[in-house]
Amino acid sequence: MATFLYIFPHPDDECFGPVPGIVRQRREGHDVHLLTLTRGEATTQRKRLGLTKTEMAQTRHQEMQDVAATLDLTSLTVLEYPDGQLAEMTPLGLEAEVAGHLHATEPDVVVTYPVHGISGHPDHLVTHAVVKRVACALRRDGAATPRRLAFYTLPPAPDDTDRPPHLHPSPPSLIDCTVPVQEADHDTGRKALYCYKTYRPVIEDHQPLATVGDHLSYELFGEDHDPPLSSLLEGLPNDDTSPPFPPPAPPPNSA
Repeated sequence: MATFLYIFPHPDDECFGPVPGIVRQRREGHDVHLLTLTRGEATTQRKRLGLTKTEMAQTRHQEMQDVAATLDLTSLTVLEYPDGQLAEMTPLGLEAEVAGHLHATEPDVVVTYPVHGISGHPDHLVTHAVVKRVACALRRDGAATPRRLAFYTLPPAPDDTDRPPHLHPSPPSLIDCTVPVQEADHDTGRKALYCYKTYRPVIEDHQPLATVGDHLSYELFGEDHDPPLSSLLEGLPNDDTSPPFPPPAPPPNSA
């Protein structure tokens, strides 16, 4: 069995898309850990609910416990970095936190956002950069894990799909893995998604899992697969193979 570690900045990031894959991985007996960097207290939904940031953080933290139980996660860790302000912080503390979690869980596959963050939210962009840098540094220093770095993403929308305009897809040429998911995986994923009662209007409005369809798409860092793989574990590099991440670029020639 394999170990997966999902790293996202906010509560609900794991459910607004990748959750059917998490359900499938747990159904297949893999360990799935979730690291969330903030408690999502800055959301505008708190104003609708009349909650302070502190109250919203507490509420969303409890919702995450319900999500973890619904998905039968191996572990859930929710940090308390300031929601919406990751770009204003020195990345060194975030990097140390992520590195510590990688050492603790020793994941075969790490999953986070792609470089465009799907929604373009600054916290998503920072999370991508921090996770990628830490994973590359660990491999450079000889660590055996993670063996693969995967970026959950969206493919281009079909013409008849009503996708919210703020969501950014990855071009097909960058999608290295498309994982089929069953309707039962969607059903459990929806149960987890609806644990976020504070986000019910947003969920009803956007129907995020309808956007996903019956396949999940991923970019695989430092890998190029055409046709795409059908599993995040397919062709997983072994410890005795070359690291899956690209080597550092040579310095440019000086004039």
